[in-house]
Amino acid sequence: MSSLPNHYERAMTTFLDNNIFWKGATRFYHADTLPYWRKRKLMSHRPAAVDEASMRELAELIRNYFHRTEGRGKNCVVEPFCRGALDYFFAYPEDYSKQSIEWVDGEFSPRPQNPAFEVIYVYSEKEGSLDLNFRGSYKAIEPLQWIFATAILKLEQLPPDPKDNRVYDLNPLLRRDFQFIYDVGSGIEKVVVKKLRLSSRSQAGERITVEVDAHGNPHSIYYLLEKLGRSIPLNMYNVTQAELSASLMVDADKPPKRVTIRITHPNSCSLKYDELDLRLRDMLEASGIELKEPPQEAGADGANRQ
Repeated sequence: MSSLPNHYERAMTTFLDNNIFWKGATRFYHADTLPYWRKRKLMSHRPAAVDEASMRELAELIRNYFHRTEGRGKNCVVEPFCRGALDYFFAYPEDYSKQSIEWVDGEFSPRPQNPAFEVIYVYSEKEGSLDLNFRGSYKAIEPLQWIFATAILKLEQLPPDPKDNRVYDLNPLLRRDFQFIYDVGSGIEKVVVKKLRLSSRSQAGERITVEVDAHGNPHSIYYLLEKLGRSIPLNMYNVTQAELSASLMVDADKPPKRVTIRITHPNSCSLKYDELDLRLRDMLEASGIELKEPPQEAGADGANRQ
């Protein structure tokens, strides 16, 4: 494969000569490009069940849940794949029926469709964590996690969330001397803070948003915070949302590419899992923003986040 001149030929060769790998490769690529994964830790360290009976149980539980709560999900199929130490489960429940206007054999008429929507799980037995991607109601997140725990991990109940389940610690971004850390070979040239949302520790629902054009001056956000701090005690606020702008060299013949990173406490991030965004995730981890494990006890700084 390495002797072929480009990725287009490698892709076509794989499709024609090794078609058995094609479905898994396309599923993994699709998952890598999806933003806004929901992580749940302390799920257990049990191996994932991937037998046909477990796949049927997972599909049936997903089908029943959406059929009961949203009136869709009449049918469902689940496709399991293994990728290194991670287990992927792609579920496709049936969505609401609809009609599209099409030309069919020279006739212009509505054509009925029964589309599917996605529920994607990524389970790490080693870390005991579950990532979930579902573009729908937030209320469905915990039931979908419970469904996975029941059908795939064979748990009697969903393990409780940690008291403080922070994945992203955004408060360090308030410091003027905060430094983003990244390898020279990462292609990252600069990372700046362009927007922060501050949430009061004492008054639920009280928020302040500050936003600047930081590319001209990376310290612009801190000049604005200094002005704000003259009238408001900023130590009484937590950073619950941040918007960063990163400049990366992708092509030596082109100017740096700007990527916007939106992070919301506790565990929502706009970054995907493709090659470029993985570099930025490494930067967040090295900079101390992305925490691998939550603290054992919630302190005063994290107990009242809004």
